[in-house]
Amino acid sequence: MPELLSKKYRDQLVTWIGRTCHFQLLYKISRDGCSAPTFHQKCDGQGATVTVLYNTNNTIYGGYLSQSWNSSGNYINDSNAFLFRLQYNGSSNPLKFPISQPTFAGLGQSNYGPTFGSGHDIHTLSGTISKSGSGFSLNGYVHSIGNSYKLNGQNANTITNNSLQVTDSEVYKVIDGPGQTVPDLDKPWREHDGWTNETMQALKESLLDYKPMTETKVTAANILLIGQIGAGKSSFFNSVNSIFRGKITSKACSGSFEHSVTTMYRQYKVKDFSKGKFLNFRVCDTRGFEEEFALDAQEISFILDGNIPDRYQFNPLVPFTPDTPGYIKDPNLKDKIHCVAFVIDGSTVDVMSDKVQKRMKDLQVRMNHRGLPQVVFLTKLDKICPVVNEDVKHTFTSTAVCDAVEKVAEIMGLPRAHVLPVKNYESETKLKTTVDILLMEALQRCLDFADDYMDEQLDKMAAEGKNVQSKD
Repeated sequence: MPELLSKKYRDQLVTWIGRTCHFQLLYKISRDGCSAPTFHQKCDGQGATVTVLYNTNNTIYGGYLSQSWNSSGNYINDSNAFLFRLQYNGSSNPLKFPISQPTFAGLGQSNYGPTFGSGHDIHTLSGTISKSGSGFSLNGYVHSIGNSYKLNGQNANTITNNSLQVTDSEVYKVIDGPGQTVPDLDKPWREHDGWTNETMQALKESLLDYKPMTETKVTAANILLIGQIGAGKSSFFNSVNSIFRGKITSKACSGSFEHSVTTMYRQYKVKDFSKGKFLNFRVCDTRGFEEEFALDAQEISFILDGNIPDRYQFNPLVPFTPDTPGYIKDPNLKDKIHCVAFVIDGSTVDVMSDKVQKRMKDLQVRMNHRGLPQVVFLTKLDKICPVVNEDVKHTFTSTAVCDAVEKVAEIMGLPRAHVLPVKNYESETKLKTTVDILLMEALQRCLDFADDYMDEQLDKMAAEGKNVQSKD
C-alpha cells in the first residue's frame, strides 16, 4: 500500500528534526491492522520515529520521538521530541510544538498505540480497533494536548479538530542520511497533457464538436452511469453540466443518503449555454445499488438494449416488463447504451464487500455479452490522498491514487487505462480548471469508446445484412 506522507511534508519534518535524514514506513493501520500490540511489534526498538495521523477533516498531525518506542510501561524521556501539525482542514499549515516536559515525551505501554505526553497530549488508541466504513474511530483522545508540549497559542481543535476519526495513520522510522526520492510528487504514473487553461479549453472544444459517426445515424452517444449509492453518479452529471453552464449547478438530485436519491431513469442532455446548443451525448442515470439491494438484472438489460424510456419511474414492487407503458419494442442503435461507466468511491475500495463486487461482476456479464465498453469513474480523490485534496493537479503523481486505480482495475477485470480518476463538484462554489480537466478527460474517453462500439455494431449489422434504422 502507498505511503501517504508527501515529499513536501517529509521535507518539513526533516527541517524540524534538524539533520539530513529520510523515512522508512514501519507501521500503517490500513495495511497492518489498527492494533496496539501490532504497533509495538513493528515499532519498538527502532530508534527515532515519526507518527502521522490523517483525520477525516483532512487534517494531518502527529509527533516525533528521537528515542525508541518500548513496552516497559514507563514514560520515555526525550528532550528532542515534538508534536506537529502539517495540514489543517485540507490546507497546508505546518506548525511545530516543542516538548515542555521531556521526562513525559512518550509512553511505552504495551496495550497503547502511539502515546505522547503525560495525561496524555495525544493518546491514539488502546487494544484493537476495527475499520468502520472508509476509516477508523480511534478510542484514544487528544483533548489534553498541551500537558507536556508547548502549543504556542494553539489548542486541540486548531491542531487536531479534536478528532481521532482517521482515514489512516502511519509510523515512520527516521534514518540518518539522504534517502530515495519520494515518488508521489515527482514522475507521473499516467501521461497527462497538463493543467493549463489552454488544455481545458481544448477539451471543451473537442466535446462541443463531438458527433457520432454519420453512418450510425445516431445523434447522441449514450453513456450509462452505474454505481453504489453515494459514489457520485448524479454528482458527475451535475459537475459536467456545470462546466458547460459556466457555474455550479445541481440539476440531478444528489447527496449521501442511506437509499438511492435517483428513483427515475434519466437520459440527461448537456447544454452549452454560451453557444445555446445541446452537446451530442447523453449521460444516463439509474438507481444506485446497495449492499442489501441489488439492481434488477432484467431492468438493467432493458436499459442497455434501449427498451426503457427517459423519465421512467422505478417501482421496486412492480418490475419493468414488455407490458409496461412506454416500453420501446424495437429499439435501434440510437436508443441503446454505447458505453458504461461504473462510478466507484475510491476511499471505499479497501472495504468493498464481496457481495458488492459480485453484483458488479454480474452486471459486467450482461455488458460483455453485448460487447459494451466499460470504464470506471474513480471518485472521492480528496479522501484517497491528502495531497490531491490540496490540489487536484497532483492526481497523476499521487501513489495513493495510483494504488486505488490498480486495485479497482483488478477488482473489475479492466485495463488500468479504463479506470479514470475524477473529482466531482461537491463543496465548491466556483468552477476550477483542474477539476474541469479531469471530468472532461473522463468524458472524452467514454465517447472514444462509444464510437468504437458503434463502429463495431455497424460492422455486425453489415455482416448480418441489416440496415441501420433511425426513428426520431
